[in-house]
Amino acid sequence: MMSKKHLSPQVIDRESAAYPERLKFLLGSRAPERLYVLGNASLFERRAISFCGARDASEKGVMAAAVCARTASQHEYVVASGNARGVDRATHREALLQGGETILVLAEGIDRFRIPAELRDVWDWDRVLVLSQFDPVAIWRSYQAMARNSVIMGLSCAMIVVEAGENGGTRAAGEEALKLRVPLFAVDYGFDETIAPGNKMLIRRGATPLKKSRETGQPNLKGLLAAAHTFCSTCDERAKQLEGRDQMRLF
Repeated sequence: MMSKKHLSPQVIDRESAAYPERLKFLLGSRAPERLYVLGNASLFERRAISFCGARDASEKGVMAAAVCARTASQHEYVVASGNARGVDRATHREALLQGGETILVLAEGIDRFRIPAELRDVWDWDRVLVLSQFDPVAIWRSYQAMARNSVIMGLSCAMIVVEAGENGGTRAAGEEALKLRVPLFAVDYGFDETIAPGNKMLIRRGATPLKKSRETGQPNLKGLLAAAHTFCSTCDERAKQLEGRDQMRLF
């Protein structure tokens, strides 16, 4: 088992064989020039479901995020999110509680990373990958959080938006997923207009509404799991076809 004192950041350039192919494939020339990583870099090779949501999410939103992350982990998907309080850390925590794996994508430099208090009791470096695209000592900036969200989306087979506002990074990440045709699911809060107005906007633009199952009372993720499997299978096949070519975009 890895311990933090034995870890030092690994630098992965875009031309390196260790660089995640799906990220290059989806973002093309916008993929970061280099990544700084700590932990288990083999998680890049695994299929992931990503989560994006508000830092100050409602209790309902945090619970929905945790349930979705639990299901993703139980189906052997890596959970990817942004290490912010609220939705992000709820999903990281649930993945680790389930014995699953998780990727934390930072909006600051890797040297500034500390294991969040909410995750310390479940932390396992063998099941965690922490990464940053920014200078190792860079402080948190809002525009970096926006760029970070693109990387989260670019690593995934599907994205779940939990609580998006009318504007902001969560909604922007959802819109980019729709543009790149990454399967996008948005938690549907029904007729409650006070929660997640951005979710409703994304659903109107093409996101699949994520609703509770009438039988279980839990979010119905069958469609999401099927879409994630199909999307990543298609990505992997097309990536093989395009290997060695300059054009790296799927669509």
